[in-house]
Amino acid sequence: MGKEIEVEVFADDRKEIRLLAHIVRELREIRRELMPKTLSTSITFHQENPMNPTAAGQTQVFTGTLSPAGSVLAPDAVAQIESNDPAVQPTLDSTQLIVSVTYPAGWVESPTTPLVFSYTTSSASTGQALSATISPSAPPSNLATAVQFNQST
Repeated sequence: MGKEIEVEVFADDRKEIRLLAHIVRELREIRRELMPKTLSTSITFHQENPMNPTAAGQTQVFTGTLSPAGSVLAPDAVAQIESNDPAVQPTLDSTQLIVSVTYPAGWVESPTTPLVFSYTTSSASTGQALSATISPSAPPSNLATAVQFNQST
């Protein structure tokens, strides 16, 4: 039951209408970008180069993957990374999702207490809190555990 508005379109007005249509598209894109994102509920880490050993002088990089896919850290998220060995100090990059560590010269992992990094985040505005444990010297979960040979001839 809306009122119809009769508009006379002149040649000069067409340029203005195209410009207004472009502005509307841009505003819709801005609105889409500003819409709230889904906050992550968990994070897992994987080692970038699993062939790089956990040994003195070596550097390892671990990248965090947020879940569910497409989710984000809270805008005010503060992440921390701590090591159970005071001689080993991992660091976080500015995204708070990449952990790097260079093992000091002469460092040897304890045979009784494996090296572990504890990752945590907190957010005052959303209550989002994530945590993960990184075990640098743990073997990848997809390594073969046995080999069997069968004689074929």
